Amino acid sequence: MAVLVWLAGAGVTISLLYYAAASIAAVRFARRLASPAPPLPKIAPRVAVLKPLHGLSHSLAENLVSYLELGYPRAEFFFGISSYNDPAAGVPVALKERYQFAPITLIVGEEPGCVNLKVAKLIRMAARAAKDEIFVVSDADVAVDRGHLRRLVGELAADEKTGVVTCLYRAQPLGGFAARLEALFVNTDFAPMVMLSSAIEPIRYALGATIAVKREALEAIGGFRALKDVLADDYYLGKMAADHGYKVKLSTSLVTITCEERCFADFWNHQLRWARTYRTTRPVSLATILLHGPFWALVLLLASGFNPLALGALALVIAARIGMAALLVVRILRLRECARDLWIVPLKDLVMTGIWFTSLASNKVSWAGRRLRILADGTMHELRD
Repeated sequence: MAVLVWLAGAGVTISLLYYAAASIAAVRFARRLASPAPPLPKIAPRVAVLKPLHGLSHSLAENLVSYLELGYPRAEFFFGISSYNDPAAGVPVALKERYQFAPITLIVGEEPGCVNLKVAKLIRMAARAAKDEIFVVSDADVAVDRGHLRRLVGELAADEKTGVVTCLYRAQPLGGFAARLEALFVNTDFAPMVMLSSAIEPIRYALGATIAVKREALEAIGGFRALKDVLADDYYLGKMAADHGYKVKLSTSLVTITCEERCFADFWNHQLRWARTYRTTRPVSLATILLHGPFWALVLLLASGFNPLALGALALVIAARIGMAALLVVRILRLRECARDLWIVPLKDLVMTGIWFTSLASNKVSWAGRRLRILADGTMHELRD
């Protein structure tokens, strides 16, 4: 029992130190967000915005419109779907009629032989963008502000050694309790961890919400085809570019995703897939269990027989955790409407601890109605009944 008390005490201490460090990193990142955008080159590069689509969501049309109204002088837009049976197909078709002067192309079908069906769409879309110098890959649930693409391209063009620029994202819930949990994870777990990581080490990965990559860097890694069988295609795109000598930068353009999880099972399965993906791509991510402050504070309380000092540690952890979350949500990410959910953060943390332990049980994940097994090298294969 003494060993458990010591371990829990270490977990509480490490968590508190992490909350402080992540808060400092977040404030510094906020200063970067306020910096002016780098200028575009005299001749703006041609940009292909690639949007793989799957399924219809409440926010899809609004998200796509935010890209069509960017005002970048030399951009064309490619939307990829598996087939016309996908209900998402009607959205870009309708937008093409509305934005008649926007270069919109709908690509139907997937490249055969790809386990990752998102990448299968990207291969087809990139093949049609033969003259573009920069590819911007963005998920369907992402919305951006009007100056987004100019800032992104300016940052990518500012240094010839930079091959990839990726964007941190914030989340707005659109739905019930599960969507609110998902948004809290993004805003109070994922975002501060990326901010802290980028402050202490060079970035060697990309974030799937938005990735801008120079054609030369993409071709150096073998194109999108090099990612056809990996689950974490965003992570490996950044890693492969870095391995080939290109810099990967975190943009000062913050994008917004919409969380529309309908039930707790949707949230659980999504987070379980992420946890197992992290574990296979970066085994060091297992150490994040040491940052689960509410879990360790509860363990300390139970292991110490409800010692008053342990009770005080629990109160301190909860206060510090909610304080850090409030800083992120209200001041840094400017999601004041999400402040009403801050009281849920310690509960969400305990759920995430359960997901962490569950993720150790196997390497199987569910993604878009498919069951997949992640192999040790990061590739995957589909499990069929």
